[in-house]
Amino acid sequence: MLADQKAKPSLWKALGPGLLFAGAAVGVSHIVQSTRGGAAFGAAAVLIVVASCLVKWPAFRFGPLYAAATGNSLLTGYRLQGRWVLGLFGLLTALILFTTLAAVTVVTAGLLIHLLRLESVFDSWGFEPRYNASLVSLVLLVGTGVLLACGGYRWLDRAIKVAMPILILATLAATAIAITRFSLANLTFLPPIDTSSEVGLTAAMIGWMPAPLDIAVWSSLWALARARTSGNRLDSRAVLRDFDVGYMVTLVLAICFVLMGASIMYNTDRTFSPSSSAFAGEVVLLYTEQLGSWSWPLIAGAAFLAMLSTTVTVADGFPRAVAALISEAWPERKQGPEGSKTSYWVVFIVGAIGAMLVLFYTLGREGVSFTHLVDFVTITSFIAAPILAFLNHRVVHSPEVPPESRPSPWLRAWSCFGIVVMAAFALGYIGFRLWLLSIGGAQ
Repeated sequence: MLADQKAKPSLWKALGPGLLFAGAAVGVSHIVQSTRGGAAFGAAAVLIVVASCLVKWPAFRFGPLYAAATGNSLLTGYRLQGRWVLGLFGLLTALILFTTLAAVTVVTAGLLIHLLRLESVFDSWGFEPRYNASLVSLVLLVGTGVLLACGGYRWLDRAIKVAMPILILATLAATAIAITRFSLANLTFLPPIDTSSEVGLTAAMIGWMPAPLDIAVWSSLWALARARTSGNRLDSRAVLRDFDVGYMVTLVLAICFVLMGASIMYNTDRTFSPSSSAFAGEVVLLYTEQLGSWSWPLIAGAAFLAMLSTTVTVADGFPRAVAALISEAWPERKQGPEGSKTSYWVVFIVGAIGAMLVLFYTLGREGVSFTHLVDFVTITSFIAAPILAFLNHRVVHSPEVPPESRPSPWLRAWSCFGIVVMAAFALGYIGFRLWLLSIGGAQ
């Protein structure tokens, strides 16, 4: 009896991979896309957020579920389904690695520039303004590498447990005040998706709401890492509870960001800046207009920490996934389920260099803003989502998963429904874009 009681961790100590999921999710999809959605569609953008989160929930949940049921990551499940599945996931990862890391890092850089007032410093040094965010991104990626090298998972776990509660409380308070100031014009119910730009914004919101679906693989790896570092065996109930708490946090915060953007910017002449640092200032302003100017240091710092956790999580997640993928593809090397440290750091360095090339090339071009980069990345994830959801569904219903651990009939039906909906929307979006190309316009 005593042994059983000692084996049960407290809820706070059990929270780990779920908060890592929240740390990866509450970033670009929330601070950037949800806020833009509220500004463009009003409160109706809540429908997009909630529908996307509900449709994707089973596919995300299958990552930690598979890890808890089998003691292996989703990548092992992919390999057992056939090497073509492992290869397909590797291809999708390679297609989005550089752009995803670039997108989350440049948003973090914008918040740091705003927090430390670095634009005036860059101006005094004579730097070209369009490269400011790229230079700060370089510093952030170097610092992220040092952080991961020194502390790895434990430091990542601790940092998110500090940043997330601050941002959650501040966001809830600011949203509660914003709701009291809603006008009837803000209370829209269906998003007015009439133009190609509105279609694109909708796809971009869904693509990373609450996060790109490849993070399901990361969740399974984080669950295994948590068990290894804590010395505890994986407990299905604790793992899934941890995930569900993190997922609910991402949904609630996404709704809050939508409502703040809608309460202040919908049906007004105010628009978001194409500069990442100016955009960051405008997002922080959404809080200070509700809570007061006194809250600026707290909000700016918390938002930066939240985005920094996203950057660190993404910078750790891709190398961790690729290293594990290499280990699964060539098991004869006996590198273990999480792959070798050499593979991890090679992927990290290559990913960082690729992300910096993307930033310097895209943000240095005339007429290209960080929001264009963010939309490209999120729409790519929107199109890939049904493929990844299908793979996760297959894996968690495979023979290596014990019958008692497999999804219940209602969750299986929910998963199938989600795959069909995601596939229909992705195919519809592709068809819409092809139609625009055929008539020679994009407006």
